[in-house]
Amino acid sequence: MLEQDWDRFERWHRLLDELCNRRGHIDNALLASQLCRRQGRNGQDEFNAAGKSLRNWRLGRHVPLRRNFMLLSELLDVPADPELSRHWNRLYATARGHVPLEDSEGPAVDPTAPLPARSARGRLVWAAAALVAVLVAAGLRWLMVDPHKDLPMIGYQARVDMLVGETRLIHGDRGNCDGTMVPGWNKTAPRVPESRLGSFSDGGLARKMSNFCNAVVPVRAVKFTAREPGAEEVMLLEDFMKIVVRDYQGSRLE
Repeated sequence: MLEQDWDRFERWHRLLDELCNRRGHIDNALLASQLCRRQGRNGQDEFNAAGKSLRNWRLGRHVPLRRNFMLLSELLDVPADPELSRHWNRLYATARGHVPLEDSEGPAVDPTAPLPARSARGRLVWAAAALVAVLVAAGLRWLMVDPHKDLPMIGYQARVDMLVGETRLIHGDRGNCDGTMVPGWNKTAPRVPESRLGSFSDGGLARKMSNFCNAVVPVRAVKFTAREPGAEEVMLLEDFMKIVVRDYQGSRLE
């Protein structure tokens, strides 16, 4: 790719994904390991969390904090290409909600620079406007009819206890926070593991409280049917889950 071709990327996460692919990080395993090493973390939970974060960053669901952004810049060798570095910094600043002051030919925006301090009056006006916006949004939510109100409600639990023969919705895969782009089963299934205690399947549409969206959103539900007693730990939709199944006589293996 020629240097001037970097400008064809208009979103930071798309540029990140391209760089990851060009540096050989088709999956996130090696890059997640490098991130953990640079952060002084060596546990399996930290590795899993880093892999999940990388996936969300590459999909554009989240934007990394500045420290992680700087680590990514080093690990992907961004500073070695001045043109790439300029565009990389500008797109990140935009993704974080900072409006670059320079035009496209000006100097690069430093995403690590502190934002200029607001005056006391400016902070007060900004806070008042934000409060009004929140109150208006809350009022509109009460006035609007929830189109998903009849869908079953599910919640993520790190431990699921079931009986042999029982079927239950145990997790959900969301789309956008506005309720659009709910994934189909073909998109969710690759992130669902095999189980020796039973089987996972498409649970259809459901609702789930999303901490990221701070709202109840529609999801593609994951259904589990328990068939054998026992206990196992799995990674379901990048989240840890322990499944414990007992038979009707009450025996339990953990």
